Amino acid sequence: MTPELTAPAPDRAPASDLIATLRGKAPRAALALAAGQAAWPLAKTLRAKARERTMYTVKVPGSDDLYDELHEWVLSLLAPAEQRALVAWTRHGGMLASSDEREPAPRLRLRYDGTREQAVSVAGHKIRVSVADGAPPDDAGRNYKPPEILFTAPSLAARHALTGEIERVLQRSHDRKHEPSFRMLDKWGDWARVHNLPGRDLDSVILPAGQIERLTGDVERFLAAEQDYVRRCIPWHRGHLYEGPPGTGKTSVARAVASHFGMDVWYLPLADVKNDGELLRVTSRIGPRSMLLLEDIDVFHAATQRDDESDVTLSGLLNALDGIATPHGLLTVLTTNTPGVLDHAVIRPGRVDLIEHFSLADADQVERLVERWYGQPAAVPGAVSGVAPAEVIEACKRHSTPADAIADLLARPSLSIAS
Repeated sequence: MTPELTAPAPDRAPASDLIATLRGKAPRAALALAAGQAAWPLAKTLRAKARERTMYTVKVPGSDDLYDELHEWVLSLLAPAEQRALVAWTRHGGMLASSDEREPAPRLRLRYDGTREQAVSVAGHKIRVSVADGAPPDDAGRNYKPPEILFTAPSLAARHALTGEIERVLQRSHDRKHEPSFRMLDKWGDWARVHNLPGRDLDSVILPAGQIERLTGDVERFLAAEQDYVRRCIPWHRGHLYEGPPGTGKTSVARAVASHFGMDVWYLPLADVKNDGELLRVTSRIGPRSMLLLEDIDVFHAATQRDDESDVTLSGLLNALDGIATPHGLLTVLTTNTPGVLDHAVIRPGRVDLIEHFSLADADQVERLVERWYGQPAAVPGAVSGVAPAEVIEACKRHSTPADAIADLLARPSLSIAS
């Protein structure tokens, strides 16, 4: 007795016609073909699941410093004829050259674009590479997604080979001379690295005797105490508050301290942060053993008022300074001209551990500033004091000789001459 066959589906007409032809002449073959046709979707599903169990992926977000290095590495694995999608870039910061030295042209770099999927060979394994575009945050600062590069390996051995190569790319990047970087938020709410920004030497900051040594000593003890913090289960971060009149060198000192210890500086303009969630997101992504610089904290609403009139609240600010998401090894430096307006919760120990006052320059500072600018001794008449270091530097910029700069300072109404 010939079994009843399932009615053919419209999209399987060729196979169904063959089954109908074979049904009278070769019923067993027709039954086998019908069974195979019915099992095909299940076989495809099982094959896809089996493939999922043997496929391994490694994803690197565009916010990671390794992202650009991996793009260049992938490009190096492609034959010239396969390099059909490239991005030319320089990462040039646009800084002006000094007056006596012409800035060298930026090095042109090429990287893999990734608008099309590519296959590369890593230790004999075929690895597929694709790139997903990022998405900017919405008006509320949410749903930000950085671009990402995705590697797909067909086996566990292939994934091990891939991660081994990625580690070597990381090591080569690390072995290159590391210059401390300066980062700030871009329009997408992500950290952007500012290139070609020179560091600041400690001896370029002229402070009263002993002040710079006190600051560097505090930072040195902090950086050396990581294991002591960990052993005591204390979060390893520290806060400095630099307060004083405008132009007294607060930000310059912060940059000089960071350069001295090889720390990256992450400059966060709080007015550009949309809400508490974005503030926590960007601060949590700061690298370890780095400096977070918050300038003019006194003009930021959340640092002085306990209300909800600002999208960034006092609670959000406090959690960023000393919360569960505060990065390991973070040195936070806050600057202000009016420390008295700050909420006491912002400057309590644990968030601010050292408060340093920066005063107007005394006679000794003025003399050392002028001498350093001109590279020669300066005869400062009388006990000149009560002038912002920034005013001294501006006077030096305007004149070609120390005597003219000092005369300019003496003529300024803001200057106080001790009797």
